[in-house]
Amino acid sequence: MRRIKIIADEKISFLNQIFAHIGYLTKLPSAMLNRNNIKDYDILLVRTVTRVNEELLKDTNIKIVCSLTSGIDHIDRNYLKKNGIKLIYAPGSNANSVAEYVIACLLILAKKKRFSLSKKTIGIIGVGNVGTKVAQMCTILGMKVLLSDPPKFNRTKNRKYLSFRKLSDADIITLHTPLTFTGKYPTYHMVNEDFLKKIKRNVIIINTSRGSVVDENVLLKFHKKLWGLVLDVWENEPDINISLLNLADIGTPHIAGYSLDGKLNAAMIVYKKLCSFLKEKVEIKREKVLPILNKAIFVSTKAKKIDRMLYNTILSIYDPANDHTKMRKILKLAYEERPRYFEFLRKKYPVRREFFNYRVMCDNCQPKIKEMFKKMGFEY
Repeated sequence: MRRIKIIADEKISFLNQIFAHIGYLTKLPSAMLNRNNIKDYDILLVRTVTRVNEELLKDTNIKIVCSLTSGIDHIDRNYLKKNGIKLIYAPGSNANSVAEYVIACLLILAKKKRFSLSKKTIGIIGVGNVGTKVAQMCTILGMKVLLSDPPKFNRTKNRKYLSFRKLSDADIITLHTPLTFTGKYPTYHMVNEDFLKKIKRNVIIINTSRGSVVDENVLLKFHKKLWGLVLDVWENEPDINISLLNLADIGTPHIAGYSLDGKLNAAMIVYKKLCSFLKEKVEIKREKVLPILNKAIFVSTKAKKIDRMLYNTILSIYDPANDHTKMRKILKLAYEERPRYFEFLRKKYPVRREFFNYRVMCDNCQPKIKEMFKKMGFEY
């Protein structure tokens, strides 16, 4: 029996540890994943940087496309369906990673702008895997949480899913929608002139979904209405809008979901689905591939306010301001060098682990503080 042939983007994490036993594994740079190079393979493994469409797949032997991502707007699903090509991907794999990024950014903004998170209302647009995690964490922080998800409201009629108009009271709006162009609720340029006119003045906007959910030219026009701006995603990546980066409190190169644990989640989800489809035995265990860090982290009770205690603890683990500082170096580069630098930041992104890898140590913490850290995902 002929062994399955797999071609994969070499930047996918844990390739050898997880996928090599399924078949013959060949790795290539994403720029070399073209029709000619993949034509003799059965399975294609990609990231978001590879456009998977007719141009790539026509006249190839590819029968299964695996995207090690939670979103799939880089994939022409209609073409795959029409040609009997199986699609496997990893929804929700980086939900924790993105939610932790959002919380870290909120803590940075709260310190920078001198406000208490517990006194703020946050509007979450898109209540899928990521939006749900963000809502849970913000509730733990004592924030008032408003949810908006028109497709979910349409399906469930649950009144907790508010219209955009009813988010007008939100002090912070964070976006967690897929990028869609058709249907009843397309999200392309969802944040447009009409949207920005209706929100109140001095709102903070956070986008970790997809760049094109926001009309960046309109956002530039309305930037004086905002109190803060966090952008991890950009239209036309990697050729990003430098003017918006200049205005952003935090601007990062599409890395909110880039925790090592999130990458392993994606690989394991795809691997298990692939094994099921191929009727192969699941042989790889995640704890063998990436053990939990189990690192002690000490919480100082000198910081009397909860926001400051969280800031000191969480920012010692992961500080998005470091990514922002690196990102701003793009402003000094020549135009033609900027996209390459954006991609470089993503390719060379340092190891980042999620909260559950850390064991909180606190000598005199009140029970409510201990419980808060536990609910945020830390070990105790």
